[in-house]
Amino acid sequence: MFFSVLWKGICQALGWFFGLFGYKRDGKFAKCVWGLFATSAAIVMASIAFLIIAAFINEAWRWYDRQYGICDSSYCYGKTYISRDIYFHNHDDGKGYVYNIRTGEKYLKHVAWIAKPTGKDTLICFSNGKKRGYFSKNTGKVIIEPKYDHAWIFSDGLASVEEDGYIKFIDATGKVVIDKKMPYIPNMEGYVFHGDYCVVDTNDGEQCGLMDKTGNIVLPMEYSSIYPTNDFRMWLVKKGEEMAVFDKDLKPIIPMMECFIYINDGTIDVTMSDHTMRKYDIQGTLINDFYISGVRALEYEKDEILYRRETNDGEGNEYDVPVVESYHPMATARLRAYVAGQGYEGLMTTDGRIVTMPLYKDIDAIGNDLYLCTSTNYDKVIVNGKGEIVK
Repeated sequence: MFFSVLWKGICQALGWFFGLFGYKRDGKFAKCVWGLFATSAAIVMASIAFLIIAAFINEAWRWYDRQYGICDSSYCYGKTYISRDIYFHNHDDGKGYVYNIRTGEKYLKHVAWIAKPTGKDTLICFSNGKKRGYFSKNTGKVIIEPKYDHAWIFSDGLASVEEDGYIKFIDATGKVVIDKKMPYIPNMEGYVFHGDYCVVDTNDGEQCGLMDKTGNIVLPMEYSSIYPTNDFRMWLVKKGEEMAVFDKDLKPIIPMMECFIYINDGTIDVTMSDHTMRKYDIQGTLINDFYISGVRALEYEKDEILYRRETNDGEGNEYDVPVVESYHPMATARLRAYVAGQGYEGLMTTDGRIVTMPLYKDIDAIGNDLYLCTSTNYDKVIVNGKGEIVK
C-alpha cells in the first residue's frame, strides 16, 4: 500500500510537471516522451543483457579451460616449465593447473601459485588458495597434501612449515624432523636452509643466528642480520655497526669490526670506519690496505679577466674589452681529489702521494694550492697543499 501510494504521487507530480509544457496523455508530446523513455529503457536493458551474456561466456570459457584446456603453445604467457614434460599453467583467478604437456593429462587443479625448490630437491611448494602442500616436479603428483597455512620451499632436503603458530621442519615424506618450538613471525624472511644452515630469529624478531640440520644453534642469536653468498660458501653477518665474514664452517675470514663489507667474485671489499678501503681474497688474506675508486682534477677560477682586442673603425684606435664581463679563465690546482669508501674524498699529489685521508664529502679548489673541503652536509673547511686546515 505504501509503494502504491508513493507511485501514484510520483505519477501525479510528473503529470503536473509535464503539464506545464502542454503534456497530455493522448497528445503528440506525451507520445514523444513515452517513446523516448521506452527506447532508452530498451537500450539500457539490451546493454545489461549483453554484459550478462558476455560475462557468462567468459566464465564458461575459463571453466572449460580449467577443466579441459591444455596450454601447449610455446608462446603461452601463463606457462611455467617445471621438468621435462611437466608444466604449470597460471590463471589470474588463482585456479591454475599442473599438467603433462606430452600426454595432455592434468595432475593438479585449482593451484593458486607454485614455488620451486633449490639444488637437487624435487618437491615443489604450492597453494590451493587456502592451504599449502608439495608435489613432485618429476611426476606432477601430490606428495604432501595441502594442509599448512604457511610453507616454504625445500632446500638441503628440508622444508619449513607452520603448524599451530610454530615453525617446524619436515623431510620429503612430510615427517617432522626439527621442532624447536619457534613461534611463527609474520612477514619474516628465511626459514630456508642454505649451505646446511638456516637463519633463525629470536621471538621478537630483533636478532638472529644460525641453526644446523640437527636443530642445534651453531651461531648465537645476537646478530642484526645474516646473509649467505650466492654459492653458500660464506656468511656475511652484522651486529650493530660491526660486520664480519665467516666460512662454511663458521670460522672467521674477516673478523668482527666496525666497517662495511661487500663480497665480490673472488675478493672481499672492506670499507673501514675512516672511509679507507681494503681488499682481501676469499681466504681472508690482505691484498691491499689502501685502494681508491677514482681520481679527479680540481679546477679553480683565476683572478684575471680575459679580454679581446677591438678596433674603432671610425677613429682607428684599438682598445681591450672583456670577452665576458664576469668570465675568469680556469686553471688546474696542484693536487688531485681521490675518491674512497662511501664516496668520501681526500687530497693526493699527481705522483700518487696521499696528502689527506678520505675525510671529506666533497672537495673544490679555490686557488692553485688551496681547497674548500666539505666535512659534513653544512660545515666546510679550507685546507692548504700540505693537508693542514687554514685557520
